[in-house]
Amino acid sequence: MNLYALFNSSLYHGTSSRKGFFEGWYFKFVDRKKEKSFAVIPGVSLNSSREDAHAFVQFLSGGKNESGNFNYPLKEFHSDKKHFSVEISKNHFSAGAVILEMCNENHRIAGNIRILEPYLWPRKFYSPGIMGPFSFVPFMECYHGVVSMDHKLEGEVRIDDELIDLSGGRGYIEKDWGRSFPEAWVWMQSNSFDLERTSFMLSIATIPWLGRSFTGCLCAFLFKEKLYKFTTYRGAKIDRVEVLDNEVFLQLRQAGFSLNVSAKKTSGARLISPVEGSMSGKIDESLTSEITVRLLRSDAVLFEGTGTNSGLEVVGELKLKEKSK
Repeated sequence: MNLYALFNSSLYHGTSSRKGFFEGWYFKFVDRKKEKSFAVIPGVSLNSSREDAHAFVQFLSGGKNESGNFNYPLKEFHSDKKHFSVEISKNHFSAGAVILEMCNENHRIAGNIRILEPYLWPRKFYSPGIMGPFSFVPFMECYHGVVSMDHKLEGEVRIDDELIDLSGGRGYIEKDWGRSFPEAWVWMQSNSFDLERTSFMLSIATIPWLGRSFTGCLCAFLFKEKLYKFTTYRGAKIDRVEVLDNEVFLQLRQAGFSLNVSAKKTSGARLISPVEGSMSGKIDESLTSEITVRLLRSDAVLFEGTGTNSGLEVVGELKLKEKSK
């Protein structure tokens, strides 16, 4: 374990000797016209036997509902111990730039993208990331971090025969690490609202805890340069989680604020996901959903709007009441 990483959630948290561990960073890109979106996920997989330890880069294309995976020997993964900078073979990922050069029998991806004016997650010694004090709990199944809530993009990327001009577009970066994804969760994200520098992310998941489990919430909304946080450790209450065939409804409240969210479910593509460090799970993610956000303080509406090019995942069945295992 890199002790410096414990207080810097964007850094790599694994070691070459660790088993049953995964870590991945999620980079999302949307062009200026909000017509094209894609995501790339660099990471490492260290299963319990270490027989299939490797690095990888996944990609997800929003418009084509297409995904793919590129695997690399673990020795081609390198990370800086003091700054967020990850290299996998010829690919580079940081909070300032992304360089892509990947090719296999199914896809060829190449690009050079600059990240400008990132809104980095505010970090404090006792709260190094969005998980707050839970960042220091040693037995969590999965840890979550937000690197940049919103930033400008410059550059372009070619995915097979399609060239995507990202200049003037917007981006977002988050990450996960640990052993496995939760048994059930709803995750959504968009920073393609009518008003620039507006970004929303939400993750509600079933969290194992001392032989039992609870439904926890991590949510952040960036609006007019202010970051509103709704999190379990800050006392956020989940009043509604309703998953229908074509829509998801959520209601949160905390300290006089309330947040009403609806997300339209659209078709997506299949990604691989971690199970005890091994990338053997399967999940579906859409990048073409729409998320409507309504933020209130008491009865006053502070914001109401719809974000497009939204990421959405719905996995398993969430329960709001604590249950025994």
